[in-house]
Amino acid sequence: MRLSSFSLSTVLALTLATAAQAQQPGQTLNDFYHQQPFLSTLGFGPGVQFRADTVRAETGPGAVVKKYFPSGQLYEQFVYANLKKGIMNGQHTRWYENGQVQLNEHYSADELNGELTTYYPTGTLKRRSTYTSGKQLTASSLTPDRAALPAPELLVFPEYPGGLMALLTTVQHRTNYPRPLIRQGVAGKVQVEFKVDTQGRVQQAHVRKSLHPDLDAEALRVVNSLHGWTPGRLDGELADVWFTLPVTFAIRQGGL
Repeated sequence: MRLSSFSLSTVLALTLATAAQAQQPGQTLNDFYHQQPFLSTLGFGPGVQFRADTVRAETGPGAVVKKYFPSGQLYEQFVYANLKKGIMNGQHTRWYENGQVQLNEHYSADELNGELTTYYPTGTLKRRSTYTSGKQLTASSLTPDRAALPAPELLVFPEYPGGLMALLTTVQHRTNYPRPLIRQGVAGKVQVEFKVDTQGRVQQAHVRKSLHPDLDAEALRVVNSLHGWTPGRLDGELADVWFTLPVTFAIRQGGL
């Protein structure tokens, strides 16, 4: 299973059916995500909202994608071996708006490999980690005045109160399926993209994949009702984190 849904608006996708199968009592979203083979920093921060330019390879499925702050300053650049499939291969760099590098990491065949470094806005080194085939081998961190400190978890996903099962149950219980649409046999999934901001609030929810206007509106209502998240963090700093949440409308046999 891939957790990343790649397009010019890259987000982290939580696939409910697989999550339900994989979940264990008391499992958190971080437990679930860190069990997966692929994790990326791409869904962390404001980049999903920024203008993007895509330069496709002259031959083959590869591409280089660049994103920009509203000011026009380069925010992020990453390389795909296969853009359609979202397979990253090459250097991923992110900058602060003042032009200083914020993060450098390298992907090989969609896995982190080699050295990952992060920096403070002044350009001072903040973190150095090493990876092999997506697994972190070493990690060290420094304060702005270069004193050593324990390295925080690089990616901390937002947590819904009660964990993964509570999220799944809440979505299921709060979703109302209009009876006329059941009778008409309208069924499927509405994909809702939303941000959990640095205060744990659901923001900017919108339909990414539509099913029916009434079901789209219901899915948005449910997602916007998901209050009380613990915010996510990138390298110890609070960060906006983007998700795509499929809200499923399934017709059960024998009942309306």
